[in-house]
Amino acid sequence: MKKKLRRPARTKKRYKSGIRLLSLNLLPSALLAGLLGTTPAAAAEAPDVARARVVELWSTGGPNVKAAAEAALLGSDETVRTFLDSGFSFAELTDLNITATQMFQSGGVMVRTAALTALQTGSKEDVVKFLKDGWKDPAESDLRMRATQITTTGGPTVKEAGLAALRGSTDDVRKFLEQEQYPARDTDDRMRVTQIMNAGGPATKEAAKTALRGSMDDVREFLAVGQIIARNRDHERATVSQLAEQAKEAGKVAEQQTAAAKEAGDRAKVASNLAKLKADEARKETEAAGQNAEMAANWAGRAADAAQQAASAAQEAISAAQAANYAARMAADAAAKAASAASAAAAAAARARDAAANAAINADTASVARRAADDADAAADAADASQKAARQVEIAAKAVGNAADAAYQASENADAAASAADQAGSYAGTANAQATRAKQWAATARSHAQASRRAAIAAKNLAYEAADAAGQARQLAASAAQHARNAAAAARKAAEHAGEAATAAKEAETHSAAAKEAADTATQAVDKAKDVHAIAAKLEAEELKARTDTAIQKARAEQQNEALAKKEEAQRAEARRNVQEEAERLLAEAKDPRAKTAELAAKGRKVAVLTLKTRGPWSQAAAKTALTSSDDAVAEYLRTGWQRADEQDERARVQNLAVNSNYEDVRKAADEALKGDAKQISEFLRTGADEAARTGYSIRATELANSGGPQLKAAALAALKDGSIAKLRAFLDEGQYAAQEDDERIIATQLTSSGGAETKAAARVALEGTTEALHAFIKNEQYSTARRDQLTAVHNAVIQQFLAEAAVAAANAQKNAAEAAVIAANANKQAAEAKEAADKADASQKLAQKYAADADKSATEAEESAKAAAKSASVADAAATQAERDATKAEYEASRASTFAMRANADADSAYASARQARASAIAAGQDATAAEAAYTRTIATLDKKIRQEEAQRRQEEAQRRIAEQQLSQKEVSALQVWRELFSVSSLYDSNGRPTALNMGIQWLLGIGNEKEYFHAGDQYTEQLRNDHSMDYVRAMIAQQIKDGKNEGRDGRYSLMRLEGWTRLLSDLGDVHTLGFTGNYKVLMTHGKYGTSSATFIGSYHYDYKVISRDAKTGKTRVSITLKNNTTITSFLHPPVMRKPIEDYILNPLTRFADRYDLPGKTLSQEVNWDEELIVK
Repeated sequence: MKKKLRRPARTKKRYKSGIRLLSLNLLPSALLAGLLGTTPAAAAEAPDVARARVVELWSTGGPNVKAAAEAALLGSDETVRTFLDSGFSFAELTDLNITATQMFQSGGVMVRTAALTALQTGSKEDVVKFLKDGWKDPAESDLRMRATQITTTGGPTVKEAGLAALRGSTDDVRKFLEQEQYPARDTDDRMRVTQIMNAGGPATKEAAKTALRGSMDDVREFLAVGQIIARNRDHERATVSQLAEQAKEAGKVAEQQTAAAKEAGDRAKVASNLAKLKADEARKETEAAGQNAEMAANWAGRAADAAQQAASAAQEAISAAQAANYAARMAADAAAKAASAASAAAAAAARARDAAANAAINADTASVARRAADDADAAADAADASQKAARQVEIAAKAVGNAADAAYQASENADAAASAADQAGSYAGTANAQATRAKQWAATARSHAQASRRAAIAAKNLAYEAADAAGQARQLAASAAQHARNAAAAARKAAEHAGEAATAAKEAETHSAAAKEAADTATQAVDKAKDVHAIAAKLEAEELKARTDTAIQKARAEQQNEALAKKEEAQRAEARRNVQEEAERLLAEAKDPRAKTAELAAKGRKVAVLTLKTRGPWSQAAAKTALTSSDDAVAEYLRTGWQRADEQDERARVQNLAVNSNYEDVRKAADEALKGDAKQISEFLRTGADEAARTGYSIRATELANSGGPQLKAAALAALKDGSIAKLRAFLDEGQYAAQEDDERIIATQLTSSGGAETKAAARVALEGTTEALHAFIKNEQYSTARRDQLTAVHNAVIQQFLAEAAVAAANAQKNAAEAAVIAANANKQAAEAKEAADKADASQKLAQKYAADADKSATEAEESAKAAAKSASVADAAATQAERDATKAEYEASRASTFAMRANADADSAYASARQARASAIAAGQDATAAEAAYTRTIATLDKKIRQEEAQRRQEEAQRRIAEQQLSQKEVSALQVWRELFSVSSLYDSNGRPTALNMGIQWLLGIGNEKEYFHAGDQYTEQLRNDHSMDYVRAMIAQQIKDGKNEGRDGRYSLMRLEGWTRLLSDLGDVHTLGFTGNYKVLMTHGKYGTSSATFIGSYHYDYKVISRDAKTGKTRVSITLKNNTTITSFLHPPVMRKPIEDYILNPLTRFADRYDLPGKTLSQEVNWDEELIVK
């Protein structure tokens, strides 16, 4: 019974490393296992042995090896030998090149360099050397480079953690990059909030406290916009030193983003160069192959791979252009702040000159002049700081332009690679599948190259605009600093000679002129800040456009892949039907005594290859056996083996339904069907399962009708009204998803016109993409984009407020200059000039009032947008939480299905391996082919019978359990579950296929197994620890830390010896000594609080926690808890006396020795994670 499962969108984990390099740790070992191998001397092998080798290569090889091996299996013995002698080598090298290219694309600078060197030589030996060990040292260097970059630009806690890691081993560096940098950065951010809180007014203090009580997202949002809004509530304006500090911080961000843009541009350029090189090589070789169709096809395949790499390089070029654009935007932001700081400094100079003019006439104002002089000096220092920041920004912006230029060159290279691949496809012939693939990827690469070229040009131009603006801001800051210093000196001098009549008029006039000059500088700086903000707005719009265009291209490609996958699934379904018909036809042929065995074998092998790709585990195992066997064995496979394996697959499907179906009626019906023969089982799958599920289908359709949108509701009601199983099944299998997609498309289409800029863009992308992407957008992402739109509105309002405040300062500077002119005119007894200057002062004051009103309006808008963003955040969090729940449920169901499939595969492989051995033994004993085949058949039948008996017993036990539990109370059911877990401890795996504590204990003693195991909710190991008494202590500690305002905690420790002492140690030893009997008794008596095998195995452990959500009113707090443990010789023995010296001089060295040489007792790690709700008041 077909079941279609839609995987919900996954929310992103909070701590992602963001370092593609780290994926290299698993990539080589995962891929090399199937790619590397020695090519056998095919000529010296018997045909059966050679075919067995090809089947092995088909099973383990990369895509090119698999395709070539399939073609060989369908051919003659000579074809098989040719493949092993030459075809395998070419296909293997192609796959190795693809793997090395993947590592090049995902690696850091050093890994890319090493991969490029290996790929450019073109020799298999160099590529294999790189894939085997050659990537390791460069990868370690990349780790250290990345850690150094983060340490250099981080705060004090990040610096401390980074430097400590860099002094340590590679594992220490990796741990810093993957884990430690994030809590360190969090600590730095919280420290900054605390500093702002201590220095701020009442509203700022309250907002900071609220942020510190919340999540890290709340902290970062406070630092980005919340502090500015809070400052507005305190009616504070940014001082010139604060403006300079903001310019400095913005300059740092611009510098960091410039480095990222440069790296992205270089990466794209090198990647496109490599793609161009490989495409050109493939073009030349394809042309040289001439009439050799097979070689031309092979090289056309290489050209297609190169074109695919070119498309990827062009995408990297787009990313590089986007990075350059973002860096330029940060540079423009910094330049605007530097210009605003310059304006504020110039305004301070104007105030100082005004005070100096006053002091020259009136001795009573000397003290005012001195204060103004001090303010002007401070403003000068701040202007100097903003000047330096602007200088760095100018340099950074020019570097961004160069990075964008590298992205442009990368797009040119990608275009050239596409052309070369296109030509290779033409040389190989239009009918060739590889030629078609080369042309398709060439078209894709060309399209990406065109988009990256446009984005790179735009980013380059805007980056240079930002550089020019930063340069002008720097000049204005320098001018403002000089004005401020001159004004400070003049004000002090005026204070010293205040009221001296002889020089008063002249001094007043001089100060008046200087005040006007400073005011004009302040006005120019404001105008420049506005101009730079306009550049930043252009950059932002360009970045969104480029990002949207790229996302749409990617979405279209994914949609095409989805359509292709659906087409391939339809083809597989058709192939399954065809292979059934072909097998039945050949079965009739095989029964004809006139049929030639060699011809039957050739056709039978074709059926076997199709079966390998389309049928179940029993059919696949039988097909593998046939493909490695003689012509006679293949003929017998057609006569009896194919049908027998197909019947076993059908039985396995019904066994799965009998245990795992969501519908009780189906489970019962399946169990009954398994008592029948193959014909009854086949009929059950054809109609019986659906008949049994009728009620379940109706209930599910009703649920969808009540919860879905208009289209889904209409489709569900139509299926319910019809009432037939066919309609209900069609609705649940296909119709519900089509109707839901219609509903979601309507919503997304509405959002393209009604949403904010980010939401509109995301909706456009979703409409172009896959059904899954559209569903994820509607269910989750639309709320995140709405929040981003509102935060953008906050940012824009804050910037407008920022500019308005700068304009206030400039207008006040003009007013002060005019007042200085009034004083000078009065001193010189020039009444008309004094009146004119007074009018100018009045006009400037009114202008300042208007700008102040504008600033207040922008502040109000920022606050309202911030409230809307907070509301959207809660909706987005709720959507993300639901998506996570859906994903967990889907993963659980997939895990159960995977466990059953693994068991079925293992049963089938074991049965057919034993059968092959029986056949080989019979032949070795001198028996004829008929007797050998009989031994083969008997072995399969015997093992099949045994497997059926085991499955029947398992189903019976499951049914009895369900019946018995229906008559028990919930408390009795819980007790039974405890007993069931106790007495299944001899099993090495739990119901989810995860290792039990006993299993891990055996692995540790034998020195085998995974070095690290991860456990989640629902696993036996997790649930036993979750219920253990030690967690009562851990929960209490976590609750107390949450009360203290700590929403995250790391490396908490539960120490068995410290908290429970020797008695617990002796108790655990007793449980081990009695093989768990005493532990089982304790589990029963305490409902799992004491004595579980998992608690005995883990002993002491470390724990982390993180608050996911919290309701302050009810105290309900959702927490993610992680337990961590290392099982070592030291931790296992726990010496009760002389512990430290024994551990230092005996146990720890033994542990290190076991780890180094992979011996029994080597360190094994476990990490256990689950979410739960605590009440914290």
